[in-house]
Amino acid sequence: MGPVLMTPPSKLSITRRIRALGQVTERCECDASTLVGTVLRLWCKTAFPALPQPSLPYSKVLAAEPQIAAFVALLGQLSYLEATYWLSSAYAVLADEGYRKSLAMFFTPASLTEGLLEDLAAQGVDFGSQSFMDPACGGAAFLAPIALRMRTALVAQGFTALKVLKHIERHLSGCDLDKTLCELSKHFLCMALHAEIQKTNYVPSFNVHTANSLTTLAACLGTADVVVCNPPYRKMTAEELEPLRDTYSDVIEAQPNLYCLFIALCVRLLRIGGHTALVTPTSFLSGQYFGRLRKFLMRNTDVEHIGMVSDRQGVFIDVEQETALTVLRRRAEEDHTQVRANVSVVSGAGQYTSVGECTLSNSGAVWPIPRSVDDVTLLKAAALSRFRLSDYGYRVRIGAYVWNRDKRPKFDSLQDARKAKAHTAMPLMWSRDIVPGRIVRLEDTSAYDGEHRFVDLGDKGHMSVVTSPCVVMQRVTSNDQPRRLVAAAVSPGVFDTYGGFIGENHVVIIEAVSDKPALPPTKLAKLLSAHAVDRYFRCISGAINVSAFELNQLALPDPRALREALADGRSMEEAVHLAFGLVSEG
Repeated sequence: MGPVLMTPPSKLSITRRIRALGQVTERCECDASTLVGTVLRLWCKTAFPALPQPSLPYSKVLAAEPQIAAFVALLGQLSYLEATYWLSSAYAVLADEGYRKSLAMFFTPASLTEGLLEDLAAQGVDFGSQSFMDPACGGAAFLAPIALRMRTALVAQGFTALKVLKHIERHLSGCDLDKTLCELSKHFLCMALHAEIQKTNYVPSFNVHTANSLTTLAACLGTADVVVCNPPYRKMTAEELEPLRDTYSDVIEAQPNLYCLFIALCVRLLRIGGHTALVTPTSFLSGQYFGRLRKFLMRNTDVEHIGMVSDRQGVFIDVEQETALTVLRRRAEEDHTQVRANVSVVSGAGQYTSVGECTLSNSGAVWPIPRSVDDVTLLKAAALSRFRLSDYGYRVRIGAYVWNRDKRPKFDSLQDARKAKAHTAMPLMWSRDIVPGRIVRLEDTSAYDGEHRFVDLGDKGHMSVVTSPCVVMQRVTSNDQPRRLVAAAVSPGVFDTYGGFIGENHVVIIEAVSDKPALPPTKLAKLLSAHAVDRYFRCISGAINVSAFELNQLALPDPRALREALADGRSMEEAVHLAFGLVSEG
């Protein structure tokens, strides 16, 4: 009888086990730091016996709990890098929620770090000679695999075990705001080099320290060969932004995301010719308030490669978003009008599949990035178009009504509004009223129980009231919807009957600002629903929210060519392809 093959535990099952450990720590009156310290000591006792005891707190009471022993055994079933990822993640999941969010503790899975390090190697990075830094090192998600690659390269060069340890000690560094994570990272590095430590009895003192990278690394600027980072991402408060304004003024715009400043820092840390590898949300590629960052990157770097992670689900625990793996090369500052970058789609397992090149503008405009091979041709054609929604005679606005905050009188039906003598009540449009391929009519009574249909604004001329012919869109879409742009025209009857409507804030309103727009709303809705237009929008937006800024940047075909094709009896899909030049007239 052959050996029994064990199925590796799933991400979901491990996450559930970690959450269950939270109950154990509460019962034993221990915090997250003591949990990981206890697990780490038990794990190292059997698997890494040559190492000194971890400096993190340890609890005998916690160590005696069966669930702790089971979690240690689980780590032993995983690869070293996967195990370190899950132990770091256990600390993040079980830490105080407010603290976790303030530090934005979300760690990179081993499969993605390995894929990104392979990409660095393909760009010419030498793990056997160059220096590496991570200014937001977290649980050594990058530092540990880099140490393993450095060791392999050094051994191949004939380095002794002691020389390997001392070289890595000098050429690898990191910092983080959280002291526990820094101690965890240092011990993970020792675990990665356990064989050398066991052979030499030399324990390196790794340069991993607790610090705010954004304010304390001035002496390191322009010195690093390679900077790797999964920067923290969350909106910054005005208070924490104020002392950073002068230093990061060239990338700060409105209320920036924390990772915007970290990207700038990573570039500044590099020597000319150095590389940075980043794991970030995709919002910097197209977001309205990342325009200065895009200009900064075009002036100071060559965008060597952009990897778009195809698996939105499960990349980071408790986070659903599209992720980019970006490799940049520092160069002397100069202005470039356009740059071409290689693009790949990356699987959740870290496998890269090339989809071609894309063109990046230096104007701060969005960077359309292909998500598939088929998108490359579309983007090339769309790049030649100068036409946007404004050229069609329309403008974009977002519904202003926030149902759970607005205190004005609301009514389930027109009859209720009349009974209350609400002479200025206006119909309210909800996102669910918008069905693609249909005309939005707004009945006198909501079709959904408990959902009000009318709101008394006190003034029918209120700025929130939409009175012009328009197309409406769902502002938020889900992963399982086939289209990102879910659009429909509003029936003229809505304006004839009620004089207009107000939109709930999950409704995007594209209203005519010209007496003779290039297309009437019914045809504009069909244009926005066309496959090529929807695909282009996906290439400029990885978020589930449909942003007014990104809609205004949406490349559209020449309206005159489009009308001519429609007049010839073409369908909207055919007319869009023809007007974009994606097919010949023959």
